[in-house]
Amino acid sequence: MLRTVNEDSVLAEDPYYLVADGLGGHEAGDLASQAAISVFTEHLGRPAELPAIEYAIERARAAVIEISRTTSRGAGTTLSGVIRCVHEGFPCWYVLNVGDSRGYLLRDGVFTQLTTDHSLYAELEAAGRSDAADVPRNVITRALGAGDSRHDSWLLPMQTGDRILICSDGLTNELTDEELRGALTVGGRPESVADELVQRACDAGGHDNISVVVVDTLFAAEPATETGGTAAQSWDSSVVDTASDPTRDESRR
Repeated sequence: MLRTVNEDSVLAEDPYYLVADGLGGHEAGDLASQAAISVFTEHLGRPAELPAIEYAIERARAAVIEISRTTSRGAGTTLSGVIRCVHEGFPCWYVLNVGDSRGYLLRDGVFTQLTTDHSLYAELEAAGRSDAADVPRNVITRALGAGDSRHDSWLLPMQTGDRILICSDGLTNELTDEELRGALTVGGRPESVADELVQRACDAGGHDNISVVVVDTLFAAEPATETGGTAAQSWDSSVVDTASDPTRDESRR
Protein backbone atom coordinates (compact mmCIF):
# COMPACT_ATOMS: atom_id res chain seq x y z
CA MET A 1 0.00 0.00 0.00
CA LEU A 2 1.30 3.44 -0.96
CA ARG A 3 0.36 6.36 1.27
CA THR A 4 0.60 9.80 -0.29
CA VAL A 5 0.19 11.62 3.04
CA ASN A 6 2.11 10.90 6.23
CA GLU A 7 -0.13 11.86 9.14
CA ASP A 8 2.61 11.23 11.73
CA SER A 9 4.79 14.04 13.08
CA VAL A 10 7.89 13.58 15.22
CA LEU A 11 10.11 15.74 17.43
CA ALA A 12 13.38 14.29 18.72
CA GLU A 13 15.38 17.28 19.92
CA ASP A 14 16.40 17.67 23.54
CA PRO A 15 14.43 17.90 25.79
CA TYR A 16 11.46 16.72 23.71
CA TYR A 17 11.01 13.20 22.30
CA LEU A 18 7.47 13.08 20.95
CA VAL A 19 5.33 11.28 18.36
CA ALA A 20 1.94 12.54 17.13
CA ASP A 21 -0.33 10.45 14.89
CA GLY A 22 -2.93 12.58 13.13
CA LEU A 23 -6.57 11.50 12.88
CA GLY A 24 -9.31 12.66 10.58
CA GLY A 25 -8.08 11.26 7.30
CA HIS A 26 -6.01 12.97 4.63
CA GLU A 27 -8.08 16.12 4.99
CA ALA A 28 -6.31 17.35 8.11
CA GLY A 29 -4.68 14.56 10.12
CA ASP A 30 -1.23 15.64 9.00
CA LEU A 31 -1.96 19.29 9.85
CA ALA A 32 -3.23 18.34 13.32
CA SER A 33 -0.13 16.34 14.21
CA GLN A 34 2.17 19.06 12.86
CA ALA A 35 0.31 21.72 14.86
CA ALA A 36 0.66 19.74 18.08
CA ILE A 37 4.37 19.05 17.62
CA SER A 38 5.30 22.57 16.50
CA VAL A 39 4.35 24.01 19.88
CA PHE A 40 7.26 22.19 21.52
CA THR A 41 9.99 23.49 19.19
CA GLU A 42 10.42 26.88 20.85
CA HIS A 43 12.58 25.98 23.85
CA LEU A 44 15.18 23.39 22.95
CA GLY A 45 18.50 22.32 24.41
CA ARG A 46 17.75 22.49 28.12
CA PRO A 47 15.54 20.69 30.65
CA ALA A 48 11.92 21.80 30.52
CA GLU A 49 10.17 23.26 33.57
CA LEU A 50 7.01 21.45 34.66
CA PRO A 51 4.72 24.52 34.36
CA ALA A 52 6.13 25.17 30.88
CA ILE A 53 5.39 21.58 29.86
CA GLU A 54 1.78 21.80 31.00
CA TYR A 55 1.39 25.15 29.24
CA ALA A 56 2.81 23.70 26.03
CA ILE A 57 0.34 20.80 26.17
CA GLU A 58 -2.54 23.25 26.55
CA ARG A 59 -1.23 25.21 23.57
CA ALA A 60 -0.98 22.02 21.53
CA ARG A 61 -4.56 21.18 22.45
CA ALA A 62 -5.72 24.65 21.34
CA ALA A 63 -3.71 24.47 18.09
CA VAL A 64 -5.37 21.20 17.09
CA ILE A 65 -8.82 22.60 17.86
CA GLU A 66 -8.10 25.49 15.50
CA ILE A 67 -7.16 23.04 12.75
CA SER A 68 -10.34 21.07 13.41
CA ARG A 69 -12.50 24.17 12.96
CA THR A 70 -11.24 24.60 9.41
CA THR A 71 -12.41 21.15 8.26
CA SER A 72 -15.80 19.63 7.61
CA ARG A 73 -15.00 16.35 9.38
CA GLY A 74 -12.89 17.70 12.22
CA ALA A 75 -9.36 16.61 13.03
CA GLY A 76 -7.33 15.30 15.91
CA THR A 77 -4.05 13.71 16.87
CA THR A 78 -2.46 11.45 19.42
CA LEU A 79 0.54 12.75 21.37
CA SER A 80 2.97 10.52 23.22
CA GLY A 81 6.53 10.78 24.43
CA VAL A 82 8.96 11.82 27.12
CA ILE A 83 10.32 15.25 28.01
CA ARG A 84 13.57 15.75 29.94
CA CYS A 85 13.06 17.79 33.10
CA VAL A 86 14.37 18.23 36.63
CA HIS A 87 12.13 17.74 39.67
CA GLU A 88 13.37 18.66 43.16
CA GLY A 89 16.93 18.46 41.86
CA PHE A 90 16.57 15.01 40.28
CA PRO A 91 16.73 14.39 36.52
CA CYS A 92 13.44 12.93 35.30
CA TRP A 93 11.42 12.12 32.24
CA TYR A 94 7.97 13.67 32.02
CA VAL A 95 5.95 10.84 30.44
CA LEU A 96 3.03 12.06 28.34
CA ASN A 97 0.25 10.26 26.49
CA VAL A 98 -3.11 10.92 24.87
CA GLY A 99 -4.39 8.42 22.30
CA ASP A 100 -2.84 5.12 21.23
CA SER A 101 0.73 6.01 20.31
CA ARG A 102 3.00 4.40 22.88
CA GLY A 103 6.03 4.76 25.08
CA TYR A 104 8.12 1.81 26.29
CA LEU A 105 11.00 1.50 28.75
CA LEU A 106 13.80 -1.07 28.74
CA ARG A 107 15.48 -0.91 32.17
CA ASP A 108 17.82 -3.54 33.58
CA GLY A 109 16.54 -6.03 31.01
CA VAL A 110 12.88 -5.50 31.94
CA PHE A 111 10.63 -4.24 29.12
CA THR A 112 7.61 -2.18 30.22
CA GLN A 113 4.90 -0.25 28.41
CA LEU A 114 4.96 3.21 29.97
CA THR A 115 1.68 4.43 28.51
CA THR A 116 -1.90 3.20 28.51
CA ASP A 117 -3.78 3.15 25.19
CA HIS A 118 -6.82 5.41 25.06
CA SER A 119 -8.79 3.15 22.73
CA LEU A 120 -12.08 1.30 22.92
CA TYR A 121 -10.30 -2.03 22.53
CA ALA A 122 -7.92 -1.31 25.43
CA GLU A 123 -10.72 -0.16 27.70
CA LEU A 124 -12.88 -3.21 27.00
CA GLU A 125 -9.90 -5.52 27.45
CA ALA A 126 -9.00 -3.88 30.77
CA ALA A 127 -12.59 -4.36 31.92
CA GLY A 128 -12.40 -8.06 31.08
CA ARG A 129 -15.06 -7.82 28.39
CA SER A 130 -15.32 -10.90 26.19
CA ASP A 131 -16.31 -8.78 23.17
CA ALA A 132 -13.07 -6.78 23.21
CA ALA A 133 -11.61 -8.89 20.40
CA ASP A 134 -14.51 -7.88 18.12
CA VAL A 135 -13.72 -4.17 18.36
CA PRO A 136 -11.39 -2.52 15.81
CA ARG A 137 -8.06 -1.54 17.38
CA ASN A 138 -8.09 1.96 15.88
CA VAL A 139 -11.19 3.34 17.65
CA ILE A 140 -9.64 6.08 19.82
CA THR A 141 -11.38 7.34 22.97
CA ARG A 142 -9.06 10.28 23.64
CA ALA A 143 -7.12 12.59 21.33
CA LEU A 144 -6.14 16.22 21.04
CA GLY A 145 -8.98 17.86 19.13
CA ALA A 146 -11.53 15.27 20.28
CA GLY A 147 -14.29 15.63 22.85
CA ASP A 148 -12.06 13.98 25.45
CA SER A 149 -8.53 15.35 25.11
CA ARG A 150 -7.26 14.62 28.61
CA HIS A 151 -3.65 13.46 28.76
CA ASP A 152 -1.95 11.05 31.14
CA SER A 153 1.32 12.23 32.63
CA TRP A 154 3.78 11.27 35.34
CA LEU A 155 7.45 11.61 36.24
CA LEU A 156 9.96 8.81 35.65
CA PRO A 157 13.34 9.23 37.37
CA MET A 158 16.21 8.92 34.90
CA GLN A 159 18.49 5.94 35.30
CA THR A 160 21.78 5.26 33.55
CA GLY A 161 21.35 2.60 30.87
CA ASP A 162 17.65 3.21 30.23
CA ARG A 163 16.43 2.80 26.67
CA ILE A 164 13.10 4.41 25.75
CA LEU A 165 11.00 3.72 22.66
CA ILE A 166 8.31 6.15 21.45
CA CYS A 167 6.23 5.03 18.47
CA SER A 168 2.99 5.38 16.56
CA ASP A 169 0.58 2.48 16.22
CA GLY A 170 1.96 1.83 12.75
CA LEU A 171 4.75 -0.02 14.59
CA THR A 172 2.76 -1.74 17.33
CA ASN A 173 0.05 -2.95 14.94
CA GLU A 174 2.71 -4.92 13.06
CA LEU A 175 5.10 -6.12 15.80
CA THR A 176 4.45 -7.78 19.15
CA ASP A 177 5.86 -6.49 22.42
CA GLU A 178 8.25 -9.43 22.46
CA GLU A 179 9.58 -8.44 19.03
CA LEU A 180 10.02 -4.86 20.23
CA ARG A 181 11.84 -6.01 23.35
CA GLY A 182 14.15 -8.22 21.32
CA ALA A 183 15.13 -5.41 18.96
CA LEU A 184 15.78 -2.98 21.80
CA THR A 185 17.79 -5.53 23.78
CA VAL A 186 19.98 -6.88 20.98
CA GLY A 187 20.29 -3.72 18.91
CA GLY A 188 23.23 -1.33 18.92
CA ARG A 189 23.04 2.45 18.63
CA PRO A 190 19.61 4.10 18.67
CA GLU A 191 19.64 4.87 14.93
CA SER A 192 20.30 1.24 13.96
CA VAL A 193 17.57 0.03 16.33
CA ALA A 194 15.06 2.53 14.94
CA ASP A 195 15.92 1.51 11.37
CA GLU A 196 15.53 -2.17 12.23
CA LEU A 197 12.14 -1.67 13.87
CA VAL A 198 10.79 0.25 10.90
CA GLN A 199 12.12 -2.35 8.47
CA ARG A 200 10.53 -5.17 10.44
CA ALA A 201 7.18 -3.35 10.53
CA CYS A 202 7.32 -2.71 6.78
CA ASP A 203 8.19 -6.36 6.15
CA ALA A 204 5.21 -7.37 8.30
CA GLY A 205 2.84 -5.36 6.10
CA GLY A 206 3.43 -1.68 6.83
CA HIS A 207 -0.28 -0.87 6.73
CA ASP A 208 0.05 2.55 8.37
CA ASN A 209 2.53 5.35 8.85
CA ILE A 210 5.38 4.19 11.08
CA SER A 211 7.22 6.58 13.40
CA VAL A 212 9.89 5.49 15.85
CA VAL A 213 12.05 7.38 18.37
CA VAL A 214 14.69 5.54 20.41
CA VAL A 215 16.39 7.37 23.29
CA ASP A 216 19.30 6.05 25.39
CA THR A 217 20.24 7.51 28.77
CA LEU A 218 24.03 7.21 28.81
CA PHE A 219 24.53 8.87 32.17
CA ALA A 220 22.07 10.16 34.79
CA ALA A 221 23.76 11.86 37.72
CA GLU A 222 22.51 12.48 41.22
CA PRO A 223 21.71 16.13 42.04
CA ALA A 224 24.44 18.41 43.35
CA THR A 225 24.99 18.30 47.11
CA GLU A 226 25.57 21.16 49.54
CA THR A 227 29.29 20.38 49.55
CA GLY A 228 29.57 21.09 45.85
CA GLY A 229 29.62 19.12 42.63
CA THR A 230 27.51 19.26 39.52
CA ALA A 231 24.69 17.18 38.17
CA ALA A 232 24.76 16.08 34.56
CA GLN A 233 22.83 13.91 32.16
CA SER A 234 23.89 12.42 28.84
CA TRP A 235 21.67 10.77 26.24
CA ASP A 236 21.60 9.62 22.66
CA SER A 237 18.62 9.41 20.35
CA SER A 238 17.45 8.57 16.87
CA VAL A 239 14.19 9.00 15.01
CA VAL A 240 12.80 7.37 11.91
CA ASP A 241 9.58 8.80 10.47
CA THR A 242 8.24 6.98 7.45
CA ALA A 243 5.30 6.38 5.20
CA SER A 244 4.30 2.76 4.72
CA ASP A 245 5.28 2.21 1.10
CA PRO A 246 8.18 -0.16 0.27
CA THR A 247 10.52 2.72 -0.61
CA ARG A 248 9.64 4.59 2.58
CA ASP A 249 10.60 8.22 3.09
CA GLU A 250 12.90 8.41 6.11
CA SER A 251 14.09 11.45 8.03
CA ARG A 252 16.50 11.45 10.95
CA ARG A 253 17.22 14.14 13.53
